[in-house]
Amino acid sequence: MSDHHTSIVSEKTNPADSKELAEKVISFLAEKKIIKKELSDCVLGSNGHKPAENFASILEKQNEGFLDLTTNGVEVVTERKVFENGGNGLEQVNCPKCGQNQIEEDWGSALGNWYEKSDSDLIKCSNCLSDSSITEFNFEPDWAFGDFGLIFWNWGIFKSEFFIELEKVIGTELKIIYGKV
Repeated sequence: MSDHHTSIVSEKTNPADSKELAEKVISFLAEKKIIKKELSDCVLGSNGHKPAENFASILEKQNEGFLDLTTNGVEVVTERKVFENGGNGLEQVNCPKCGQNQIEEDWGSALGNWYEKSDSDLIKCSNCLSDSSITEFNFEPDWAFGDFGLIFWNWGIFKSEFFIELEKVIGTELKIIYGKV
């Protein structure tokens, strides 16, 4: 069986504020009894926060058997990460200026440079010749770039109101990325 994930990402968070923001969001979700505050082995590759008694209040539809799964927690990311669809294909990498698909161009170097914070993360569009950061390109399916995010493992379909509420708590617009591994 595949594990599905929903990543909720703030692309505008200052990296220096990520850990403090994580504490604020964890406290908010724990106070609403959406997640448990203590860490446990419930996400892939690290510890996360298990669902608490009010977890269903943020869902339109929960995944069947969700609570019985080993991987059913919330992973909190406080370091630079590319949030993507789990390696399930990439169809387009479109220039933010002209919309031309650049998937066949060498955008991988810019991606690595962004992640490592080294050299330039700029890509020159082969169509309009403008330089743009890899983070400005439009990926299909969506990708997000940030230093803060929440990854909900196998929860289901979220209510849009939950994303709006989190934007108020976090203080930035959020990008939602869906994937599976």
